[in-house]
Amino acid sequence: MRKLIPKKDNKKDRMNFVEYWAEYVKTHSDDEWSSQQNILIDSQIKNARSLRLSREDYLKLKSNNA
Repeated sequence: MRKLIPKKDNKKDRMNFVEYWAEYVKTHSDDEWSSQQNILIDSQIKNARSLRLSREDYLKLKSNNA
């Protein structure tokens, strides 16, 4: 399996990652890659819950960063 090498162009980085992930999914079992996705998604949910922002605070924060 090839290595994921960052480029200086964001579009090329995204396409490189899509191709890398497609190859990974094809060459690894469903159980292996889905358990890794589960870890990632669970950690994102845990992080979001730890912020304890109200809906209004979240939208205000998001609009300030846009």
